[in-house]
Amino acid sequence: MAVVDEPIPLARLLAMSFRLMIDDLHARLGRRGWSDVRPAYGFVLLALREEPRSAKDVAALMGTTKQAASQLVDAMAGAGFLTRVPSTRDARVRDLVLTDRGRRLLDDVEEIYAEIEGEWADQAGAADLASVRRALTSVVRTADDTALPAVRPVW
Repeated sequence: MAVVDEPIPLARLLAMSFRLMIDDLHARLGRRGWSDVRPAYGFVLLALREEPRSAKDVAALMGTTKQAASQLVDAMAGAGFLTRVPSTRDARVRDLVLTDRGRRLLDDVEEIYAEIEGEWADQAGAADLASVRRALTSVVRTADDTALPAVRPVW
């Protein structure tokens, strides 16, 4: 039998809280009519929000093969979240860019994240949650020389 007072390792708490937030996000997206969104889409949508990317870039971001990334991109294009356009950097490459539907999805995601964070602040205390945010921001920025690293899945 586990001892209740034993502290939960931080890595486990972060993983569990991330899973809790993502599950809640997708449940709320479904209630808003976004029934065709898979969790893996979020990583690609975030990357494309910054700039156009190639399918090869998606494979590197996701830590998958080019074939797996191509399947993911095909599914996202089929759902209308992104489109392929001629690259301005290399005529042999097609860049991936967000569609208006993809941007609307990201807007809804940001709204839902704000709702969830507000609920967490009510539960844990706004000051404590702000303190956690400051501490984690400091750790992340220090680890990568003040630049925020890409958000990618861990398989």
